[in-house]
Parts: sequence; structure tokens; C-alpha cells
Amino acid sequence: MNKKEKGFSLLEIIIIGFIVISLAVMILGLFSRSKEISKSMICLNNLKQISMAIENYQADWKSSPNQIYALFPDYVKEKYIFKCPNDKNLTEVDLPSKNSYGNFYVNRSFNDEDTGKIYLFCPRHFNGTKGIGAFLSYSANIMANNPVTRNNIKIMPGDVNTGGTYRFVDGTTVVADSTVKVGLCGSFITPDNKNYSVIFVPEESVGSLTVTHSGDSRFEVVTPALIAGVSGTKFTVSNAYDSTSNQSTSTVSVNNGVVNCEDRSDGVKISVSSGENLSLTVLCPSVTTDGSNKTKSVPLKPLKRIKIKIF
Repeated sequence: MNKKEKGFSLLEIIIIGFIVISLAVMILGLFSRSKEISKSMICLNNLKQISMAIENYQADWKSSPNQIYALFPDYVKEKYIFKCPNDKNLTEVDLPSKNSYGNFYVNRSFNDEDTGKIYLFCPRHFNGTKGIGAFLSYSANIMANNPVTRNNIKIMPGDVNTGGTYRFVDGTTVVADSTVKVGLCGSFITPDNKNYSVIFVPEESVGSLTVTHSGDSRFEVVTPALIAGVSGTKFTVSNAYDSTSNQSTSTVSVNNGVVNCEDRSDGVKISVSSGENLSLTVLCPSVTTDGSNKTKSVPLKPLKRIKIKIF
């Protein structure tokens, strides 16, 4: 007599179910990562094309474009180049005046010899853990984002807050008074394995912030008038704004070390040593009508320098 065929036991069903679920999770994870890698490569290619367009623009005009959408259509032919695939708040109808990268564009002098400086950044990749940056070497790279906190709460690139204490992974602290707005452009690890952070003071923001920085990492403060770059120093940046004349005055006061400043109107480099102060007044561009929010982005290049003073 044949034995009756037996079905699966409860334990066997549980084990098989566990294996099936595990395989499904693995496949879904691989698919999601593959999809994210694809989006990152598209964004990387966008930044490379924008970088080449800026290089061609500089060759023609001996200057950098005030805003990256000015590259369209003479230097960038397709509008979709200005959109990151992970930018869910932007539709192609808005392009290129509204775009994924304009708020993270640091307009620098076209003849700056330091090719390691960043001028364009996109922080949106791998759930905010990675970003893509374009450097003055005209190269673009995928990089790991560093965590940054304000009053011990994590903030993200693009966030603009008023006042507070900001902390960076290299030990740098920024203490901003209660009136000044501070924006985070990005904090990341460069291809040469260095920490690099860029913060900004938007147009029309008024007040002071004190930076205490140590080590050999890159750290920059961008104001409407200047870019202050440091390595191992302590200094204060104050910004004043005259709404009547649309003029902004940035003052750098160095407590110790040296702050390397760049006049944003014409790219002139000015070193400010311990005990010295630099005051720079510029004429800001008028408020644009393209829908961009200037108080949420890196300040635009000033129209011209009004006054400079070292004391």
C-alpha cells in the first residue's frame, strides 16, 4: 500500500515564505539602488554639460554668467539639462529660469587659479547622503554629504535659518546672531578625501556670524560682497544692507589666523590677517521677476564694487 503524500509542514511554509520575502527585498533594493545610480549619472552629466557651457561662456565674455539659466539657449541647447531627476518640486514647464541648480551656484571669478573650488552643487542623491559637485577644474563628481546641525538638529543643503549655532564634522562651529540669515550650500567629502563646507548670507540679510575653524579642511562663507575662505582660524563676518541704494556691505574681522577673501565684483584676492578688518561695499542686482527666491539661494554676483577698506 502506498503511503499517503504529505503536504508542507508549518515550519517549512514559514522558512519558504522567509526566503521568498528576503529575495524580494534584495531584488527591490537592487532595483532601487540601480534606479538611484541612473538618476545620479543623469545629474552628473547635467553638471558636466553646464560646466563645459560655463567654460565656453567665460572664453567668450571673460566673465562667468550671473545666473546659470543665462547659458540657455546659446551655450546649453536643451532645457532638461537644468533639471535634476530627483528634483520633485520642479516641472519642465518652469525651465530654465527656475531650475535645480541655481540656488547652489557660487559665481566665481573666471580666472581663479584654484581649481579645487566648487561652484555648483546638487545635494539630492541617495536620500540626501550624497551630492554632486562641479569644480573649477571643470570636473564633476559624486561625493558623500557630511551631516551639519543647527542647535543640535540636522539641517540639509538649501536650508536657510535665522541665527543659531551650526556644527560641522571637521569641528568647525558657526555662531550666528539672532538677526542674520545663514544658508547651507553644502558640506561634503571631496575626491581628494578632504572635508569642504560652504555657507552663505543671502541678499538683504543683516547681522553677524562668528566662525571658529580648525584643521586643513576647506570652509567658505559667501556674502553678497565677498567670499571668505579659511583654514585654521577664527573670524567674524558681518553683513549690512541698504534697501534705498540696494547696496550691501560685508565686513570681515579676523581674531586669529588668516582669511583669504575674494571680491565678488571682480575677483580681486585680499588676505586679511589677525587683528585686521576688511570692509567691502557692493551694488547688488535688482530683485528678479523670474520667480526665484533670492533669500533662499547663494547671493548673486554684485553689479560693481562701491568701496573697499582695510583697517
